[in-house]
Amino acid sequence: MTLSRDDRTHRPIPRRDQSRTSDERLRRMPLLSIVCRLASRCINAWRLRHRPRHRNNVAKSRAVLRQLRSWDGPYLNPRCIAFLRKVDPLIFEEIVLTALEDCGLFVWRNVRYTGDGGIDGKAWHPHHGWCAVQVKRYCQHVSADHVREFAELVATYRYPAGLFVHSGRSGAALYQHLGNSRLTLISGERLLELLLQRQLGRLW
Repeated sequence: MTLSRDDRTHRPIPRRDQSRTSDERLRRMPLLSIVCRLASRCINAWRLRHRPRHRNNVAKSRAVLRQLRSWDGPYLNPRCIAFLRKVDPLIFEEIVLTALEDCGLFVWRNVRYTGDGGIDGKAWHPHHGWCAVQVKRYCQHVSADHVREFAELVATYRYPAGLFVHSGRSGAALYQHLGNSRLTLISGERLLELLLQRQLGRLW
């Protein structure tokens, strides 16, 4: 059986950041990233001040990330993926947005979970501008229809880029549906690099 790139989670993600304090990590971040991260947290806290459910989910997302980043030992990657596939979908959505924030991006969180038009949030990237974000907590293979619909949204609203983040399996056939879209799929090892190492990598 041939494994997709999302299933190859046996290669452990280096835990370089585990021995660093938060202050040390902040010192290594560019000034713009630090400003964006702090501004994102403050502005979203103000925007969600009357949304207790959202605030609670954001707090839980930060707790989950702290938990995952504290893990070590063998089979770390499969353990993390298995754990994420059991997380509440709304909390998983906030986990991804919080991780993007931790990367130094300015994140615009939605103030409601329904009627968002298929876009779960936006993240400002210094090289691409505002990027649409859609998060799916899958346990199995990703739906090609979901990816295609999101690509159409990104094109319709003229976003310079779109991030489709999921916890499932993409499969080689799915990449044929991307075509010339501006989507970046983030799953498997790349998802763990985002969550654990605060590394987004290159976009499309």
